[in-house]
Amino acid sequence: MAAVALVGRTGDVLAGAGDARGLLTRAERDRAAALRSAADRDDFVAAHALVRLCAAELLGLPARSLTVVQSCGRCERPHGRPALAGFADVGLSLAHTRGWVAAAAAHGPVGIDIEADDGGDEPDPALVERACGPGERAELRDAPDPRRTFLRQWVRKESLVKVGAASLDEPGRTDVPVRGGSPARRCGWWLTDWWAPGAVACVAAREQVQPRTVSVGAHGPFR
Repeated sequence: MAAVALVGRTGDVLAGAGDARGLLTRAERDRAAALRSAADRDDFVAAHALVRLCAAELLGLPARSLTVVQSCGRCERPHGRPALAGFADVGLSLAHTRGWVAAAAAHGPVGIDIEADDGGDEPDPALVERACGPGERAELRDAPDPRRTFLRQWVRKESLVKVGAASLDEPGRTDVPVRGGSPARRCGWWLTDWWAPGAVACVAAREQVQPRTVSVGAHGPFR
């Protein structure tokens, strides 16, 4: 099966996943419990459950049979890039932000990121300077909605970081043209945008992947 990417509101994912916490490992549950905010805990649980549901769909296996592990490679703490125990060829990615979550699974590297769009102020000029190259900044100034366009640039670059095609320390060195539709080809990866009132996301993969929106209906948890 082709890569799977799912995006949705935290509440919809928790409602559709059933016992979402039951899908998580003890280490993940402990990490969630350590978060001070109930909303942050919900976002964490929803994202970690959703990535299992992506992997389950990709492999045709029950989500409860899959174990997600995380390791940064520099310490023994359970954080860093997620991986699927027993499936070295499967790439996983997850993200969460203020009431929204996203996840993806593929036979190979995959990266996904999501940012909430609260309709607030214009992006911080210092952040734009750090995240975007000169050409991108010029195009942003001419964009009809610079704030939302910058969010798209940000999630695109974060998704490239997660597949190892960009640096989080110097995102401005990776030029992603502002103009042009989705999906777009950059650095050998397909970037596919996802838009909704309240959030912007992007998935990076070797193949074109259209993220699907999680919705909860009467005929099943996810449609």
